[in-house]
Amino acid sequence: MSYQITLNTWSGADKTEAAGKLAKVFRFGNEKAMTIVDHLCQGLPWRFDRHFPDHQADLVSTYLRGLGFAVDIQPVEGEIEPLPGATEIVEALQEEPASVPIPTDSYRFKFQGDGRSLFNISFVNLIKTIFTLGIYQFWAKTNVRQYIWSQSFFAGDRFSYHGTAKELLRGAIRVAGILILFGVINAYAFFNMGFQEGELISNLISVFIVAMIPALLARAWRYRLSRTAWRNIRFSFRGKGMDAFVLYFIGVVLTVLTLGLYWPFFKMKSEKFWRENSWFGDAQFNFSGVGKDFFVKFIIAVILTPLTLGFYLFWFAADLKKYLWSHTHVGGATFHFPITGKDYMRLKVTNFFIILFTLGLGFPWVVVRNQKFVTDNMTLAGNIELNRIVQQMKDSGAFGEESLDAIDIPIEIG
Repeated sequence: MSYQITLNTWSGADKTEAAGKLAKVFRFGNEKAMTIVDHLCQGLPWRFDRHFPDHQADLVSTYLRGLGFAVDIQPVEGEIEPLPGATEIVEALQEEPASVPIPTDSYRFKFQGDGRSLFNISFVNLIKTIFTLGIYQFWAKTNVRQYIWSQSFFAGDRFSYHGTAKELLRGAIRVAGILILFGVINAYAFFNMGFQEGELISNLISVFIVAMIPALLARAWRYRLSRTAWRNIRFSFRGKGMDAFVLYFIGVVLTVLTLGLYWPFFKMKSEKFWRENSWFGDAQFNFSGVGKDFFVKFIIAVILTPLTLGFYLFWFAADLKKYLWSHTHVGGATFHFPITGKDYMRLKVTNFFIILFTLGLGFPWVVVRNQKFVTDNMTLAGNIELNRIVQQMKDSGAFGEESLDAIDIPIEIG
């Protein structure tokens, strides 16, 4: 199988370096390479009009992504039709590309799911959930996760999800028991202690539930990771609920007292907590981000967001995600997620209109688009010996996750 490579945009830091390495990959002059990079910066894609063999296409695309290029590879049969204007950028290329100096310790993610398959799963889940008066929702959630995990790849191997519907059901029963207890206490206070006392107790219960959200997030993330595996090696989360509570309590208080200026520092500290307490087997994740690095961009976002009617948030979110992943490490390797604000805005705006015009029926396609956006842009490069990682599984129940579902708070770490 042969592949064609298309470069859509470039968002790196050093244009000269990127052009020089691009010229080395495709074997043409630096001036032509610089012209290509300039066109990419203007949103004009460029396609290399010769085939790459299967074994080389992944290496080339991984290397180019690491340089800041948005790369698309597609299988082809027969001749390639060049993009309009491509011949104006590069008149002629040499017959064969040279061997590419790409590190062998760079790994790509991939997602092979499709919206139609996920829609079929979701439709069957909906019918069964309706006919079981909602009880099947735990099996439905498990079915969706098993599909998404199984269609996600890293270094050519699938992820797998090992959670069960019964675990979610048991967690939901415990959550329901606690909520019923709170309801009984609240009702008793209103009917036996008076309206004001009852309202006070109701407010105290609400504050208690909100305060427990960080601890519940820790339990939920522990469950989610403990049920996720790659090459039959489980992930785990070893953070404590009390540590999460203290971190978020102090962070929220300082953010309020500083009128929001502490937020970049709070964000980096919270990311450090979530990421450095995450493990893959016996390999711990590390995070090197610091708040002062992102403070200026945060101030710029505060100024430009209202002036751009909120659209600058797409660029800010893209910069933030890029920064967080570029400072996340595991086993000597570092993640790379070179997305741009334009790419992120296109993803989110298109997703919004898919949901709007399909009256929600297009949600499975939105999920698939989100997964592919992440996996198509993320790589892991550096010194990591995947074959030396061994199992260190930590178990956890589903109480925290079902607690968050009960109060309608999604889990999204990072």
